[in-house]
Amino acid sequence: MERFTVELIVSNQYGVLNRITGLYAKRGYNIDSLYVNETENPLVSRMLITSQGDEYTQTQMVRQLEKLYDVQKVILMAQINR
Repeated sequence: MERFTVELIVSNQYGVLNRITGLYAKRGYNIDSLYVNETENPLVSRMLITSQGDEYTQTQMVRQLEKLYDVQKVILMAQINR
């Protein structure tokens, strides 16, 4: 298993965090770390989500997150072997 971090740029609206964490829960993936903060633009937030999974899992999570309406950008940040 590899630890990886996904950076998300999302709309700063009610329910966005719930929809994103719900996506992880539906797929049965654990979130090891979650960081959310408003950006300089109060309409946009940045999220950093750290999880574990193989390359297929990482690719699937990025693809699924990109499909969510409130997600503006998804970046696979880092891969740390464990």
